[in-house]
Amino acid sequence: MARQVKRTARRRARAACAGLPDFVALVERFKKAVVGIEVVHERPPNRPFSFGMPWERPESTYRTVNIGTGFIFDPRGYILTNEHVVHGASRVLLRQYGKKRAVPATIVGTDYRHDIAILKAPIPVPDTVLKVGRSKDTKVGEWVVAIGSPLGLDHTVTVGIISATGRPLQIGDREYPNLLQTDAAINRGNSGGPLINLRGEVIGMNTAVSQSSQGIGFAIAADVLRETIKRILG
Repeated sequence: MARQVKRTARRRARAACAGLPDFVALVERFKKAVVGIEVVHERPPNRPFSFGMPWERPESTYRTVNIGTGFIFDPRGYILTNEHVVHGASRVLLRQYGKKRAVPATIVGTDYRHDIAILKAPIPVPDTVLKVGRSKDTKVGEWVVAIGSPLGLDHTVTVGIISATGRPLQIGDREYPNLLQTDAAINRGNSGGPLINLRGEVIGMNTAVSQSSQGIGFAIAADVLRETIKRILG
């Protein structure tokens, strides 16, 4: 125990000398509130579709598996993610940090326009859940941490800054008028994961990444998340 305390003290001292925040403590505090999401889509053969994943064909149905991320934001066990992660799902499964077994989740409500979904599952709620903060005062240059499951790699942590605010973006028939832009690495599977500031508040939900460049990711602002939560849960 004493050896671990000394290692932690040395690590924090090195970070302080380098002028960097203690990202280790932030991640340790909130990692259990982030969940990996696996979504199964099943359709009969005459209605094929794809999310870029290879088809499987169990008996008379076609199946694709989509991956994403979510986070527990309420002590009652409610989970936020993107609507596009669970859209058209036949089954939604959640996997918590350190748990081998995935558990089924229920979709409580969705907002297609704002690309937000709320889930609930019979999982143990950690002592510390992620609080959805306010994004209107977010400044360009702020440090942020993204936690997610890019390419199915559960609980991957990346760090960056807020590169811009109020970015408009259109993806298909969805229009996002007010996104946060970040250079924290975001890849496929990060969708629905939290973008956390140094105070431990969620200021955005990771949603999209520019496929033609590096270091350009986008997150739905926390103020939009708060409004949607209030509308769905009351």
